[in-house]
Amino acid sequence: MKKMLILGMIASLFIGCETGYKVDSNRSQKSENLSMEDFDLHYQEEVPETKFEGGYINDGLDLGAIRVSESRDAVRLVLDSYRLDASGKRVDKVNRVGVYSFVYYPEKRLLSGSIHGYRKFSANLPHFAPESIIEKIYMDKNPEDTGFRFHIKFRDNVNVKVFDLKNPGRIVIDAQLF
Repeated sequence: MKKMLILGMIASLFIGCETGYKVDSNRSQKSENLSMEDFDLHYQEEVPETKFEGGYINDGLDLGAIRVSESRDAVRLVLDSYRLDASGKRVDKVNRVGVYSFVYYPEKRLLSGSIHGYRKFSANLPHFAPESIIEKIYMDKNPEDTGFRFHIKFRDNVNVKVFDLKNPGRIVIDAQLF
């Protein structure tokens, strides 16, 4: 009996409900002629940001040197990492770099990132000629923890890669013109 009652309720729902598209017969059927000018096709294509992350949890490091290798259409920066002793003096190269995170913003031609686990930045910032791909490099202390923020401003749009190497630990930044 209960089954019959439930089946009856379900059937009444399907029969009593209208489905589909209902047209009002008194309404005039007017078709509009649309052209491509009627649509706003102005949009700016967004170029996605590229993110690079890696490294290992570490502390007491020194970014001791920045080595530069340049050609006409490419540049490579190698960030060498060193270990500090208790007094803060550089001891030796480390096997693995600290944690890093970089983001390349193509519309700004800017690579920004942070490196963590570094207590000291003793490297000299390189300067670049006017014909170089890189316009400027600047760094500042990361206020939240031990580390630094790193920024590279490029003169042109470039293809960027950031990765780390072990034994000795170093962060490599490659930039090449498209």
